[in-house]
Amino acid sequence: MTVRQMPISRPLITFRAPARFGWVAPFGRDFGIVLAVIGAYFLLRGLAPTRIDLSLQVTAFIVELERSLYLFWEPEIQSVSIQSHAVQEVANFVYAYLHFPVLALVGGWLWFRGRERFLFMRDVMFVSMVIGIVFYYAVPAAPPRLMAAHGQDLGFVDTVFGGNTSVQYAQPSFILNEYAAIPSFHFGWIALASAAVWINTSNRALRALAVLLSVLMTWAIVASANHFFFDMVLGGIVILAAWQVAKRIERWRSLRSTTPLVLPAAMPRAA
Repeated sequence: MTVRQMPISRPLITFRAPARFGWVAPFGRDFGIVLAVIGAYFLLRGLAPTRIDLSLQVTAFIVELERSLYLFWEPEIQSVSIQSHAVQEVANFVYAYLHFPVLALVGGWLWFRGRERFLFMRDVMFVSMVIGIVFYYAVPAAPPRLMAAHGQDLGFVDTVFGGNTSVQYAQPSFILNEYAAIPSFHFGWIALASAAVWINTSNRALRALAVLLSVLMTWAIVASANHFFFDMVLGGIVILAAWQVAKRIERWRSLRSTTPLVLPAAMPRAA
């Protein structure tokens, strides 16, 4: 006797997301995590206690250190930069508006070049945030632009917050911390973005653009009187330290993903 196999019924309508949109969910998840951590970072930075006297002492030490090393050139650089209002506005614009857009663009570019590259740079940034928070609570420092308001006129002009500019860089009070000048992540994170571009492409134009970004931000930071050279050097050192920690995290993640699951040879018998 012949047995006929009944056909397997299938739904009349099936839906499968197009493959070209398969990246949306993991991309959104990865960047959502970054945004959440950045939000927590700014909240913790804003909650740091305001210790103006200690902040001024730390900044005075930085000034004396730079003077002893013949590196206290910031007032001269700013005075030349702000002779033209247009040039002053360029510095303000770069400082206020170029920071996070560059990080976002480089982060997105890295993600599509290889998610592991994005994760590494993300880890560097996360580790640097932890180090930065320690500094904000333990070693607060006033930026150059605030020194005159506290009776220590070093020749700086507050071009971003002092008026006479179309740039708006106001921050909500719950994340604002005006005495968190060290380390400078305006420099450190742009340097990280530049390094990420440099090591992930051999394109000369992109590498030149990466270097230009760091040079431009360095100038803008000084021209707008927001940081000393020392602050930026410290920001770079923090990024280097965070880079080493991120390499260990990457090695641990790699070992975890390649370690085979070891199962027992036989299940134990019930007693």
